[in-house]
Amino acid sequence: MTKLAQSISLFKELQVSRHVLDNGLKVLIREIPNAPVSGCWAIYRVGSRNERPGVTGISHWVEHMLFKGGGKLHKGDIGRIVSSVGGEYNGFTSKDFTAYFEVLPADQIEKGLLIESERMMNAAFDPREVESERTVVVSEREGNENDPEFLASEELFLSAFRFHPYRWSEGGLKADLLKITRDDLFEHYRRYYVPGNALLVVVGPFAPKKILPKIQEYFGPLAKSNRPSDPTIAEPPQSGERRVEVRIPSEADYIKVAYHAPGFGSEDVYGLMMLDAILSGVRLFAFGPGQSSGRSARLHKALVERKLATEASSEFWPTIDPSVFALDVTVWEGVSIDRAEKVLMEEVEKIQKTPPSKHELERAIAQIKAQYAYTLDGVARQGFVIGIFEMITSFETMARLVEELEKISPAKVSEIAAKYLTVQNRTVCRCVGVRNSHGS
Repeated sequence: MTKLAQSISLFKELQVSRHVLDNGLKVLIREIPNAPVSGCWAIYRVGSRNERPGVTGISHWVEHMLFKGGGKLHKGDIGRIVSSVGGEYNGFTSKDFTAYFEVLPADQIEKGLLIESERMMNAAFDPREVESERTVVVSEREGNENDPEFLASEELFLSAFRFHPYRWSEGGLKADLLKITRDDLFEHYRRYYVPGNALLVVVGPFAPKKILPKIQEYFGPLAKSNRPSDPTIAEPPQSGERRVEVRIPSEADYIKVAYHAPGFGSEDVYGLMMLDAILSGVRLFAFGPGQSSGRSARLHKALVERKLATEASSEFWPTIDPSVFALDVTVWEGVSIDRAEKVLMEEVEKIQKTPPSKHELERAIAQIKAQYAYTLDGVARQGFVIGIFEMITSFETMARLVEELEKISPAKVSEIAAKYLTVQNRTVCRCVGVRNSHGS
C-alpha cells in the first residue's frame, strides 16, 4: 500500500500527516474531528514556469480540458456529481502549479477522490472539445488585452525577465494559443499529470488510517512515472535599471515596479514578507484567501491619503524560483505620473534608511496572526494553503511561518530593503492612459 514514510507536523491547532504511495503520489491528510464538510485538493507541479516560447498558455489550457471528462467521467459529469450533493469545485493555474478542488459533505469525500483520480491520468482531450476550448482561452486573452492594468503588468514582467519563463502570463500569448495543437496539449498532460508530480490533500473528519485505504483504492492503480525535470533556465542578475512606457486607452495612469527577489528557498523571504507588510499591509497568503489591512501602511498614507493615487500597494508572493518584489500605483486623475513616481521612490528610500518602528512591526505581526487564524477557519482554505506550501517549499514552512516572521527586527527590514530595492535591480513600467473623448 503506502510507504508509511509518514511525518507529523504539529503546531498548536494544526495537525497534518504526510504519506507517499508506491507510485510516488504524495498525500497530506488534515484531520478535523466532527467537521461537517470535506475537501479534496489535487495540485500539480506545472504552470507557466514549465512552458517555452511557442506553447505559452498551454498549462492553463490543459486545466480547462480537464473539466471535460475522460475515463469513467463523461463531459459534464464533474459538475453533476459535485452539484448533486451541494458541493463546490474549481481549478486554476499559476506560474508554479495547477490546482483542482472539491468541497463536499463529509460523507461524500469519495466523489472527490473519484474525480481527481480520473483527472490524473485518464482525461479525454476530444479534438472537438480542444477546438471549442481554444475559442474560450483566446477569448479570455482578448478580454485581458482590453484591461490596461493587465497590459501594464504583462509589459513589466516581459521587461524584468529576459529568459526565465516567469516572464509571460499564465494565459499565454494569443499567437501561441492560435497554433497549439491537440497533440501539444496531450503531450503536456501526459508529461506532468503523473502521480510523482502531484500532491493530494484531503481535509475533513477522517483519521489517516481510515481514509488512506480509500485513497489507495482510487490512486494506487495509477502507473508510476518519473517526475519530469524542473526548468533549468536561470534569470541572470540585472545590471541596471530598465524602464518601459506604454500608451494605451485608459482612464487612469499606472506605475508598476519590479525588483528581483529570491524564491522561497532563501531565508530572506521572511524579511521581504515583513517589508511587504510595512509598505502595504498584511496579505499573509498573497496567492489565496486573506484580506489586506493596508490603510495603516506606508504606501497608503503617502500616496492615497494625500490624493496622489487611488491605490498604492506592494506585493511579494512565494514562488519556487526567484521572482520579484512589486510595487503598484494607480495615479489619481489630474496628478502628474512623475510626481506620483517621485513620492513612491521616496518611500522606498525612507524604509531603506530608517527602520520601521517597533509599533509597526507589532501591528503587522498581530495582523499576520489574525489572518493565520482566518486561514485555518474553513476546510477549503486549509487544504489550499497546506497544499501550496507543500508544493512551493514544504508544509513545515507554513508551520513555522509566524515564528520566523516574529524574528524579523526593524533593522532587518531596512537591511532587506537596501539589499533588494535598488535602482540597479529595478524595472519600471509606466502606463500612460490615452483618455477617450469625455476624459480629461
